[in-house]
Amino acid sequence: MRTGRSAAREGGFVYLALLIGLVIIGVGLGATAEVWTLTSQREREQELLFVGNQYRLAITRFYLQSPPAARRFPLTLDELVDDTRAPDKPMHHLRKAYVDPMTRAADWGEMRLPGGQLVGVYSQSGDSALKQSGFALRDKDFLDKTRYSEWVFRSALPAANPQLSVGAGFSAPATGPLLPGLKPAPARKLK
Repeated sequence: MRTGRSAAREGGFVYLALLIGLVIIGVGLGATAEVWTLTSQREREQELLFVGNQYRLAITRFYLQSPPAARRFPLTLDELVDDTRAPDKPMHHLRKAYVDPMTRAADWGEMRLPGGQLVGVYSQSGDSALKQSGFALRDKDFLDKTRYSEWVFRSALPAANPQLSVGAGFSAPATGPLLPGLKPAPARKLK
């Protein structure tokens, strides 16, 4: 038969074991949440690389499919979705206007030439980038960039980079000094 003291002592051990178990479960849940958050951010980075390159290709296609005598880059992002320069043959350089995966909004930053022609886009997110190396060749300018807003998806055509020689790559930082005559355009929301 148990005495009052031994029952209380056993109850104390059960309570202590329960507290230790709850701490272990809490630590495990915290670690799981951190892994899930990092995994989610890596997936959004991959999506940003895909979407940004879709915009880069669409801007390049828009320029290359312009009449040779009147070659130009788009003036708006909407022109990439519905290019009506040839009314009898409208073109779609993008299937749809994409949302920025990092901000989850259609508020892309825009890189423009002095005349207002759109030559690139970048994320408005100031978050730190997880990926800082191991980029594809087309994204080589992102090497060692620490923020998503520094990942500028710019057409590689020489006409989009008038300050550079033919064959030189370029991505201006969205938050730092730019080449003379180049400036980020104010952000705007897509329809």
